[in-house]
This record gives sequence, C-alpha cells and structure tokens, in this order.
Amino acid sequence: MQLRHTFIAVAIATSLIGCSSLKQDHTIDWSAAQLYQAGKSELQDGSYSSAEDYYTKLLSRFPYGRLAQQSLLDLAYVQYKSGESEKAIATLEDFIRTYPQHPYIDYALYMKGVVEYERNVSFFNRLVPTNLSQTDPEALKKAFNDFDYLVTHYPKSEYSEDAKYRMVYIRNLLGEHYLEVADYYLRRGAYVSAVNRAKQVLQEYEQTPSAPYALAILSRAYKEMGEQTLSADAQRVLQQNFPEKLQNQEIQQILTGKIHRQRSFLERVMAEPKI
Repeated sequence: MQLRHTFIAVAIATSLIGCSSLKQDHTIDWSAAQLYQAGKSELQDGSYSSAEDYYTKLLSRFPYGRLAQQSLLDLAYVQYKSGESEKAIATLEDFIRTYPQHPYIDYALYMKGVVEYERNVSFFNRLVPTNLSQTDPEALKKAFNDFDYLVTHYPKSEYSEDAKYRMVYIRNLLGEHYLEVADYYLRRGAYVSAVNRAKQVLQEYEQTPSAPYALAILSRAYKEMGEQTLSADAQRVLQQNFPEKLQNQEIQQILTGKIHRQRSFLERVMAEPKI
C-alpha cells in the first residue's frame, strides 16, 4: 500500500512539473525586436489578442527605446480594433504625455480623436438615422477637441485633412443632438426648455444644417408661450437667412403646430433623450 502511495505521489509530481513546463513563457529570452516582430505579424493577421500580448510583454520588459515607443502606438491600435476603447484612449494618452515631441505625435492625436468618436457613434448609427438625442455629446466634444488640436498645431500633418472632415461631421451631429432635445421639449409642452435648447443650437452650431429647424422651433415655442413678437422675430430671421427653407414641409409643420418634426419608426420607439 505504501509503495502504491509513493507511486501516485511521484506521478502527481511529474504531472505538475509537466504542466509547469507547458505554461512556461516561450518568449522569456526574446529580444525587443523579436517581440515587436511577433506582435506586428499577429496584428497584420488580425490576431489582435495575441498581438496585444506580445506588445504588452515588450513594454513590460523593454520600456524604453524606439521599439517601445512604436509598440505603444501599435498597442493602442490593437486595443481600438478589439473594441477596447477605454484601454486604447489610456494608451494613446500615455504616449502623448510621455513623447510630446515624437515624429508620430500627430498620428497619436488623430487616433485618439477617432477612438473617442467611434466609441460614441456606432456603425449602426452611421447606417440608420437613429435618434441622435441618445448620443453622448461629451464624447463627441472630446473627439472634436482632439481633431481641433491636431489641425491647429499640426496643419501640415497627413491626418489634418481627414480630421477637418470629421470635425464638420461632429459639429453637425452635435447640432442635431441639441435640436432633437429641443424637439423633445417642444413635443411635451416644455416651451422654455425648448427655447433654451434651440438657442444653444443657434449660438454654438449656427453653421450646421440644424440651424433653420432650430429657428422654427424657437418661433413655435415663443408662440405657444404667448410671446408673439419674439416668435415673429425668429421667423423673420429664418426668412432672411434661409428663404428656401420656408417651403420645407417639415419646417412648415413646426411653425403651424400641426405636427412637429417627423421621425422614423426607430426614432419613435427609442428611449427618451439624455438631457
């Protein structure tokens, strides 16, 4: 019986040693260049989890030098492609803070803006006109500020032109967001709040397509409040600046109060907006 127990103990010990050897990190003696090339290869193959593992090991073992700097940028991209927005932003912020004079700092700023944007405006949002009042304006503003910093400080960057287009789109989204909220208040008879949100559109996003609709909401809300002079003033500004929009069916519906802004079925079934 004792011999049998000894045999079992030896077998278990051998098994544990075998498991330990299986778990041993095969990259333990790798150089920074080997780890970087392995990460790059996995990245190119779309194996983001493996790529992240290699880049993380490189940064842990070799935190300084050119390959560490490039690995930070690649790691951020891998995290972005893996849907780990928070991680990607933290990695990019670390790079921007640590290497403010790096030749690729413009890329880091651009990618940070892209990640901030993508985390808020999903692929579904871009394809289907969902209720933009559900959009988080703060995330969009962060993305706008990142792009704005890039364009202002690195106007000759290869990423500046695309950043400008994204800024225009973000500004339009923000204008539409606050317009949706103004419409939400108008529909529910909260006319003071509707006026305030419509004014916000006109003050901060007057160059966006939302401006004429904001004027229509402003005019209608003032009319419902009994402020006929202010209502007429808003309609006069609408006529002077957007004469072609006066024939727009949606704007006429807002002004007459017959029905308010038209919405798709998807928009009607969405939850109430973030206010």
